[in-house]
Amino acid sequence: MKKLMLMIASFCLFFPLFAEENATDAEVTAMVDKAVNLIKSKGAAAFETINKKDGGFYQESKDLYVFVYNEQVEMIAHPYKPDLVGKTFKGKPDVKGKMFRDEIVALALSKGKGWVEYSYQKPGDPGIYPKVTYCKLAVSGGVKYIVCAGKYKDKK
Repeated sequence: MKKLMLMIASFCLFFPLFAEENATDAEVTAMVDKAVNLIKSKGAAAFETINKKDGGFYQESKDLYVFVYNEQVEMIAHPYKPDLVGKTFKGKPDVKGKMFRDEIVALALSKGKGWVEYSYQKPGDPGIYPKVTYCKLAVSGGVKYIVCAGKYKDKK
């Protein structure tokens, strides 16, 4: 019994070292800025890199990834869910009825950047969690792109 208690205590002591952490605001904004800079320098060719899981715009351990909309709220890039690319999300709410995608695009177009809160599914998890996304406007060749990345507000 003492061995079992010692094993449980040891596990509880060391488990936090292995727990996944949520992304920080700084990590989120840095990833968006990196994507914005790539779009500004390479134009639409940047989306080939952004859409790759190993392209530097997806951190699985932190559920952190970039996604990009155009002005019509069409998904232009998404390294975690490439099947969303080319789909239009205008007027599509989250599970609580919030039109967060429209809000993200409107915010970036009107103010250049900002944060939007909503509810969304985590990668690999069927549950719905509170999420906050940072968005920033990128312009290349006269085309406006809304570059986003978010973080979940809870721990896994």
